[in-house]
Amino acid sequence: MTVSITYSSAFGDISIKDVLSVWSTGFKTAGHGTGNTGGFNTGDGKYDGEQYATSGANNSEYAYIAGSDTDNGLHYVYNPLVSPGDNMNHYLWGELDSVQLGTGLTGGKGSDFALQDYFVSFNGLDLSAASDAGRAGNAVQDVIYGLMRGNVAGLEGVLNTLLSEFNLSTDSTFDQLAAAGLAHADTAFAADIGLVGVQDAAQDWALAA
Repeated sequence: MTVSITYSSAFGDISIKDVLSVWSTGFKTAGHGTGNTGGFNTGDGKYDGEQYATSGANNSEYAYIAGSDTDNGLHYVYNPLVSPGDNMNHYLWGELDSVQLGTGLTGGKGSDFALQDYFVSFNGLDLSAASDAGRAGNAVQDVIYGLMRGNVAGLEGVLNTLLSEFNLSTDSTFDQLAAAGLAHADTAFAADIGLVGVQDAAQDWALAA
């Protein structure tokens, strides 16, 4: 599957890397702890679902949704009898097809997650990890656990691999991706962006260019 991206029309001349940086800065203040470990759309205490999402703690509204196109396509392994630091404990596996970044996480507890305001949606990631994958070398774990901590390195690495087939990268602007047929602007996003401060950042980048 080819990667496809939906983005706010306000981001046309801005790179993926810059938008990821803005989201990371807003989310990272939450850190990773009991306040924002996240969960599956299927409800509290469930270890499987189609979506896994985390909202920032410490009053951060920034959030992400990691999604699978397969029913119960994402899974979490936790064994209280195994050391928390063991490579074969505390990891996610399954099929990861999309990541949405934005603010205002809603849903869960048996219903689909949604974001009130979107920055960008990445689809067609086509990542998979087997049930015995463990943590090391597990791309599904790397992307989702990284996002839990406000770290976009795993996601950015996946995007660069997918985009390299088209001689593009996360340094490319959304307009460049659109010209290659890999992205399209959603004007509905544009009205939302101003609510979360990214429009100001977009203007700053434009002035600095």
